Amino acid sequence: MGAMVGVVLSGNLIQLVMFWELTSLASFLLISYWHHRADARRGARMALTVTATGGLCLLAGVLMLGHIVGSYELDDVLAVGDLVRAHPWYVPTFILIALGALTKSAQFPFHFWLPHAMAAPTPVSSYLHSATMVKAGIFLLIRLWPILSGTDEWTWVVAGAGIATMLIGSFMAIFQHDLKGLLAYSTISHLGLITVLLGIGSPLAMVAAIFHTLNHATFKASLFMAVGIIDHESGTRDMRKLRGLLSMMPQTSILAIIASAAMAGVPLLNGFLSKEMFFSQALEWGYGNWMSIAAVVYGIFSVAYSLRFIYVFFGKPAQDLPSQPHEPPRWMRFPVEILVLCCLIVGIIPGLSIGPVLHIAVQSVLGIQTPEYSLAVWHGFNTPLMMSIAALLLGVAFYMLLRTYANLTQREKVPLLHRFSGAQAYETVLLSPSRLPPDAWKNGSAPGAYSRRFS
Repeated sequence: MGAMVGVVLSGNLIQLVMFWELTSLASFLLISYWHHRADARRGARMALTVTATGGLCLLAGVLMLGHIVGSYELDDVLAVGDLVRAHPWYVPTFILIALGALTKSAQFPFHFWLPHAMAAPTPVSSYLHSATMVKAGIFLLIRLWPILSGTDEWTWVVAGAGIATMLIGSFMAIFQHDLKGLLAYSTISHLGLITVLLGIGSPLAMVAAIFHTLNHATFKASLFMAVGIIDHESGTRDMRKLRGLLSMMPQTSILAIIASAAMAGVPLLNGFLSKEMFFSQALEWGYGNWMSIAAVVYGIFSVAYSLRFIYVFFGKPAQDLPSQPHEPPRWMRFPVEILVLCCLIVGIIPGLSIGPVLHIAVQSVLGIQTPEYSLAVWHGFNTPLMMSIAALLLGVAFYMLLRTYANLTQREKVPLLHRFSGAQAYETVLLSPSRLPPDAWKNGSAPGAYSRRFS
């Protein structure tokens, strides 16, 4: 937490990078908390390798940015956006900084490390890998938006990575069997949504990006904590085994259902407001109607995986669980109650609850460019509302079709994407320097043996 606060409060770019790398180190140590487990060790190594490599790219980009400006003080850098964008070093500087941001926030093609980080204890997943550290890349893009945005390179790199992440993450979330796995891929998709908004580059898109960053932290952290309770009380997170939890732990189940509805963008919850702002900005983006189509497809997928999550609370109670589920101790559920209450308050009275905080955050980035915007719940029957309704209805229909014809509880592979494993590509790249000549097979030191030990 201290490292993350350091990233946010640093007024010097070199200092920011130092705290940035401390968050990677903390993540590595916390993912490997249960170090006797192979999946924890593997996930920790993967997270550290990807995010620390991105951190080195970020350091190189920051050094170049400081050379362009003549200072590493953030105030000095943010004051000369035109100078930075006109400089011959702008493109390599931006690419290096973008690599740092995209690796940290698990954006395509670096999205594969975050699901493996779910080997960490659930409070770590809730805080580090959902609400804060994984948003450090998003924060950096927001912070440097005044000097790096407004170019074709920014639009295609940032928006392109965001669109791919948003759609791939939301689609893969539908086919997960582990509750934390589903939430991990949904986190990736929501981070992709925020990245798309940053790539769009308009002041209103920036407002929507900051708003959704706040909203996502509340409903996703509450869902992770709810999953921790379910795992603690039932002894499993496997959705193929969990059924009927509403009758066995009603209070926790209701809290999780409300948070899932916020994740799906149901009206009168905070997720609905920022998702509608996203639909509005997708409509206004100047690169054709395909962005609006991608936004609705994402909405359909998000509703489908939210329903898949909710399904474990209904049906006949499971009898073959490792332990009989029941309500947790009062203070174990308290954090979930607070976060879900925030989802409800922001969704019902956004102007009074989150409005002042959001305005301060937006103004700190946009300054005099801060646009007029409204956080009202009702804006009339407009196109974004129709897109939201269409996403909700089509998402329900899509989930019912999958349940009927795809048998999600039996499917082990993600359709179309099961052959493309980022984790396998990562290990292949990692092992390639140690590959030995063909005669190494004779003495038993071939890379295959090492690969098995590594796994």
